[in-house]
Amino acid sequence: MFTRAAKYMNKVISYPSNLLAAAAMVAMVFMMLAVSADVFMRFVFRSPILGIWDLSTLAYVVIVWGPMAMAAIKGSHIMLTFLVERMPRLPRLGLELVISLVTTGMLGMVSWRLLIHAMDMGAKQTLTAVLRIPYEPLGYFAAFACAIMALAFLARFPEIVGKSRKEQ
Repeated sequence: MFTRAAKYMNKVISYPSNLLAAAAMVAMVFMMLAVSADVFMRFVFRSPILGIWDLSTLAYVVIVWGPMAMAAIKGSHIMLTFLVERMPRLPRLGLELVISLVTTGMLGMVSWRLLIHAMDMGAKQTLTAVLRIPYEPLGYFAAFACAIMALAFLARFPEIVGKSRKEQ
């Protein structure tokens, strides 16, 4: 029962996490091409592309926050497991359960604060320096990505409970 719930939760959050990871890949390609074009223009024509710093900054937000949920779903985020792996099975699963719940709570709070910060940026109309692009949508993007990552860690809860009950 718990293992089925975990599979269903992972299936539900995999679609938005795939979209976020795809956005990060597009942002990475865009940034590589834009910076390369800027270097070329600066070297050959002695005229850099205006606003490339603004675009790079915006792309970094997408590159950093985008793939985090996918990493959490696949379990490829950074973990220090050398001590946990040596523990007996039930205490290890208990510790993993606590870590999963604490991480979910912390990421939920970070997402909430990012949402409030994005609303603040919208109210103050915070813009990039050269191109005057608003930062507000990127705040919402980061809040959404962090919320999906929190759900990915929450999805580990039934998976860990299922393992402790030896469900298949």
